[in-house]
Amino acid sequence: MELADILTREARRPGFQIRDAVKLLYQNEFGGGHLIADPKAALERLKSEMAGCGDTGEALITDIGNGVVRVNLSPAAGKVAPETLFQIFALSSKEKRGDLERFKAKLALLYGLGFDPAEVDSFLNGYAAAGYPMLSHSESYRTANKPAYRVIAAEYARFLDVFSGIDRLSRFKGPVVIGIDGMCAAGKSTLGAALAEVYDAALFHADDYFLPAALRTAERLSEPGGNLHRERLLSEILLPLARGEKVVTRRFDCGKMALEPPIEHTPRRINIVEGSYSLHPELRDFYTLKIALRTAPDTQLRRLKARDPMRVNDYVNRWVPLENRYFEACGVYAAADLVIET
Repeated sequence: MELADILTREARRPGFQIRDAVKLLYQNEFGGGHLIADPKAALERLKSEMAGCGDTGEALITDIGNGVVRVNLSPAAGKVAPETLFQIFALSSKEKRGDLERFKAKLALLYGLGFDPAEVDSFLNGYAAAGYPMLSHSESYRTANKPAYRVIAAEYARFLDVFSGIDRLSRFKGPVVIGIDGMCAAGKSTLGAALAEVYDAALFHADDYFLPAALRTAERLSEPGGNLHRERLLSEILLPLARGEKVVTRRFDCGKMALEPPIEHTPRRINIVEGSYSLHPELRDFYTLKIALRTAPDTQLRRLKARDPMRVNDYVNRWVPLENRYFEACGVYAAADLVIET
């Protein structure tokens, strides 16, 4: 949605004033990092807001453009733990974003919202003199809408169902082991990295377990998912995690067709294995939570072209058909606890 359309949508809310439009434009450009001068106090404030906000009837997510959204606390309160939402908010706020000149240019959109141009002129003159600060909502807007939200990066917002699923495992006594499988270019690596950041989790990659040449027999490669060295992934990662032992991994270098030196990892409360074939039937029982991602074929093709235009034909003609055969033969999406459309 274009920014002008987002502003027009928001201007329909009761009590909407010029300063409410400026606040939205500021968040669109700069995000919400202005609220985290004191992280401990900010977390306590969030907990209090989530505990105290009633049913506002708001949707969980309000898109405000430029890759950021407002997460409304009323529906979020029963979905995501305050600590998790705060961590997402804090990580979103650390992203370097925003440019004052771009923000000034966006302020011109105020003249298309039906306000008296003279009032807009007067407001902007005073706002510029004050140094273009972040504003609070107008009193009329707060009274009519009772806004309670946090601004986060949209890349986190699309995975809120996953964060919710993990938060429900908070009472699980053993280490949580999450498997993320699904179509190439559906966002497995992106999700894995986001979860690792938010939960300070250990992150392992199935791509590091490509089948070595010595095992690439015709019989093995005929198996759905046979090109993953699942036996080594099981022995090096999943079995040690199940026993609460240290994990020692060896990345397979496809260029050299050889294993790299071992790396030792201490298991954490949350541990993630992401990548194609990670939910193979011989592995899936070792996961506490199984996640499968999928996307529309045209979206997948567009992403593959953007990722590696020189190799897109290899993906389309070789890897995508192999993955699709594996998904169907092994019932990956039926076996997953969460199926996320991206």
